[in-house]
Amino acid sequence: MDDLKRFVEQDAFARHVGVQVVEYGDGRAIATLSVEPQHLNSAGTLHGGAIFSLADAAFSAAANSHGVLALSIDTSISYFRAVTAGTLTAEAHEVACNPKLATYLIDVRDEDGGLIAHFRGTVYRKSAAIGDVFAP
Repeated sequence: MDDLKRFVEQDAFARHVGVQVVEYGDGRAIATLSVEPQHLNSAGTLHGGAIFSLADAAFSAAANSHGVLALSIDTSISYFRAVTAGTLTAEAHEVACNPKLATYLIDVRDEDGGLIAHFRGTVYRKSAAIGDVFAP
C-alpha cells in the first residue's frame, strides 16, 4: 500500500464522522459525506462542524498528496446554504505550493452542484515524509 493511501485511510476522525476521501493526488482531492441523522444540529440542518470536517479531510489529502507531511496552520470557511439530506462533495485544489507553505481552496457542493460552503486552508510543509509519521 503506498504511503499516501495509507495516510488518507488512517484519518480516524474522518472515518468516525462518515467522510470518504474518494480521489486524491497531485495537489487535488475529492471527499464525500452522506448526511445522516447524527450529522444534524438542533435546528435540523447539517452541523457546520460536519461540513468543516468534510472540507478538512479533502484539504488534508490534497495537501499531503506530494508525500511531504503538511499540517494546517490556517483555515477559514464560509457557509452559504443549509442542508438537511443528501450527499455532499468537497473538491480541493492547490493554488500555491512552495517548500514550506501551500494554500488550498475547497468547494463543498450538494448533489445538484449547489455551492454549500467555501473553505480555504494553508499548511506548513514539514521536512518529514508522510511515510515516516504513521500512527501506531
